[in-house]
Amino acid sequence: MDCVVNGPIPTDFMTNTEDRLAAYRFNSDTLELSVLDQLLLPHESVFIQVRGAPLTAVVGALGLLIEMNQVDFASADEFVRFVEEKVAYLIESRPTAINLRNALEHIIEVAKEEGDADVRKHRVAEAILKLLNDETEENRRLIWNGYQEILSLKPPRSKFVLMTICNTGALATSSWGTALGVIYALHQADLVEMVYALETRPYNQGVRLTATELRSAKVPFKLITDSMAAWTMKTHKIDAILVGADQVALNGDTANKIGTYMLAVLAKHHSVPFYAVVPVTSVNLSRQTGDDITIEERPAAEMLSINGVFIGAEDTPVWNPAFDVTPGALITKIITDCGNFAPEDLKNANLKQI
Repeated sequence: MDCVVNGPIPTDFMTNTEDRLAAYRFNSDTLELSVLDQLLLPHESVFIQVRGAPLTAVVGALGLLIEMNQVDFASADEFVRFVEEKVAYLIESRPTAINLRNALEHIIEVAKEEGDADVRKHRVAEAILKLLNDETEENRRLIWNGYQEILSLKPPRSKFVLMTICNTGALATSSWGTALGVIYALHQADLVEMVYALETRPYNQGVRLTATELRSAKVPFKLITDSMAAWTMKTHKIDAILVGADQVALNGDTANKIGTYMLAVLAKHHSVPFYAVVPVTSVNLSRQTGDDITIEERPAAEMLSINGVFIGAEDTPVWNPAFDVTPGALITKIITDCGNFAPEDLKNANLKQI
């Protein structure tokens, strides 16, 4: 299957990165990697940690590249075992992120190709750097497809009022982002009237990250609590809701940050188009429905504290799933870098050929 792009992409589309925040810095000559510690935003900018499914995949792979170049392997088998162990650890660290699994499993396949340890190491290094370059171009196609989809909702030159949850921008990817990337494209065309960004409890990615990104890019926005979403839809004309996803099942069920399912239910009630914006690699071909997706659960302290300060008794019983699954029936379209799909059409899209 060939990736579908909605018309030719202009050469200058999403090339101005002046106002875009950087989630990481990588020097391919010295193999030095530093990652923005997003736990400290918006108060400090310190480079160290990682989050976001697409970014986790890229940085996980770059981390493997750096580590394997610090080891002299006695044999090809030893190198393959090393790669397999590191990949297993990285996948376990973020079970919901199918991007991470896909990227790293491909690296294992490359590591197992014929050759001695040095040949295989060089081949894996090339595959990892190609992953980085491919992600940038795929992200540009994804944003273009989403941009065209949103433009189709209203007459030409109309401005849009949008809503989003969690953080899906430059701080979550190695480029512009997914859902937030589409919003940036609309903003660069002066087509954004307002963005309503949900705070995204309990980890506050909307407050700490999305608000920081939107402010940096000079996008008009207002931050709202998660519980304000329904009233915002009732009292303001929301043209579309754009969200990201960690993975999508073949029936269109979509796993994303907790609160997304709630937002989709509200969107359905208020007749607001609801879009999941994801790389096509986020479609998990081994998951028939959302019931097959493993949902990561997080420590109680993340719900009971903010920036390390407890706002409730430390021994309060807590259930803290990090993600939920939005049924495909609540999603208008799944926007990808290889075309935009009604959820029910995913299973017939022949994605294995991509």
